[in-house]
Amino acid sequence: MKVLVALLCALASAPVPGQDLQLFVIPDTPAHLEAWKTVEAAAHRAGLGVKVSALSAERGMVLVNEGKLDGAIGRTMLAASSYPQLVAVPEPIYMYAPTAYSYKKIDVSRGWKSLRGHTLCMRRGYNFTEERTAGMPRHRLDNDASLLRMLKAGGCDIAIMGRSNKEVLAMQGHDPDLLQLLPPLEEVPLYLFLHKRHAALVPRLAEALRQGR
Repeated sequence: MKVLVALLCALASAPVPGQDLQLFVIPDTPAHLEAWKTVEAAAHRAGLGVKVSALSAERGMVLVNEGKLDGAIGRTMLAASSYPQLVAVPEPIYMYAPTAYSYKKIDVSRGWKSLRGHTLCMRRGYNFTEERTAGMPRHRLDNDASLLRMLKAGGCDIAIMGRSNKEVLAMQGHDPDLLQLLPPLEEVPLYLFLHKRHAALVPRLAEALRQGR
């Protein structure tokens, strides 16, 4: 009887044949694009179809929590903690290394504490960065290009973006005064989250992610 119940639960959680899992990423985010490639490859190994949409962090998480989307790509455990209908696939899909960029030589060896006393530019909807910079003066913008423009114009002292940000690399090609301040402020794993109706797919996807290591 227990085996039958488990089988029925697994069938109920699986996508209907011919229908793909509908996932979302935050737009204009290099880390999420890399995370999507990892998830897409793992889903293929697991025999699952996946499609992705670009949505704001808050809207996407709400839609997944409501069951209107099937999952979220590239979110931290902190970002998902307020959404009780989500379950994590417990294999990281990307290691995000938030890094400080500036036109000033600033010592960041103390991590997030090093940013105190400086005005920051950061991406809107990044719960993790929000928590780490609580109480600091901040400007929230929608994409990395906007962060760099505000930083260049002097609207903030430091912009926080990923360590391997392509927007920064492109800008440094003609603006060598733009500094990447190392080490990264922290390294944090990003995960794939699914609506709980797909909980039975979690071990299958976790194994597929491990196979891709």
